[in-house]
Amino acid sequence: MSWHSSDGANGTDGGMYPAVNWSDDDALAAELADALIEGPLYDRVLAGAAIAFRTHRRMVADDDQLDFILLSLVHDSRITGDVVGVRDRTGGAARTLVFQGDDLGVEVEVQPDAIDGQLIPPRPGQITVHAPEGVVTTVETDEVGCFRVELEAGGLLRLECKSAGSRCVTEWFPW
Repeated sequence: MSWHSSDGANGTDGGMYPAVNWSDDDALAAELADALIEGPLYDRVLAGAAIAFRTHRRMVADDDQLDFILLSLVHDSRITGDVVGVRDRTGGAARTLVFQGDDLGVEVEVQPDAIDGQLIPPRPGQITVHAPEGVVTTVETDEVGCFRVELEAGGLLRLECKSAGSRCVTEWFPW
């Protein structure tokens, strides 16, 4: 990183500050890495990585976890903003997520105190909610695949979906 002294022309106090060269992606990445090497964000990233590592090791240790098909997030209303008028029962804005695989998918509406969802295509099944620490709860769907899981928000979750011989799991999403 190159440093230069300000002559005061740009309103600085004449102290030393880094020359900005953000047209070089490598230089920008290096500066960002240096900025994040210490402090609260670094601590959160490190803690999140440790949880993800332990969760992955636990899934690898449980061989049948490897049989899951990973469902991809194909729609997030927080990103697209398509459902601005949709409200949950508490009056807050709901978040809609759609995860899709080859044979099975799941659409969920995330609310502050519950997750409502439906298997796609509609069919009966079972939903298991996982946190990085382990299984939170398991619920049965109705005959058309609808379910409701009541729980308090906080942390990351993923849904394991089972139906008619299909087993899949969603990507992790913040709750």
